Amino acid sequence: MLAGSRFFNYPIKDVTIDFRTESNELFKVNLPTIGSLIPTKTDKKTMDEVKHIPSIIGNDFLEEQKLALHYNPSARIVYLEQV
Repeated sequence: MLAGSRFFNYPIKDVTIDFRTESNELFKVNLPTIGSLIPTKTDKKTMDEVKHIPSIIGNDFLEEQKLALHYNPSARIVYLEQV
């Protein structure tokens, strides 16, 4: 339902994202800025439609951090790998 919809790119500055490795070690990524997409239409119907959409990690983030995203929806497995 969101194909063709427009979004504002809201920049968030000085972001730290924490991940846990398989061995439960902390892996931190510090970013000077990251964009958060917010729909241009903020009526109740639109907001109800987008609230269930999962967050998306963009290609630029993966390339800059030298990470690969692996996703197997049938096995319900998602993980990041350093490349």
